[in-house]
Amino acid sequence: MDTIEHVGVVEHRHYKDNPHKVKLIRGQRGGYGWEISISGNDFQEILRSLEKVDRALRNMYGGRNGYEK
Repeated sequence: MDTIEHVGVVEHRHYKDNPHKVKLIRGQRGGYGWEISISGNDFQEILRSLEKVDRALRNMYGGRNGYEK
């Protein structure tokens, strides 16, 4: 009797609920800074999202570059 072994393929898929991640940092002098991470497949859409998130953070926390109040 011949025994046939089947080699299986295991596929792992990781889904993120939200492609946006923001780390808000409060400095010693009370100013704020942030790190923005955006993932996706469309580079132009990522840039648009990055600009939108950065603008919203600047409006909320002030500063031209995110580190000035």
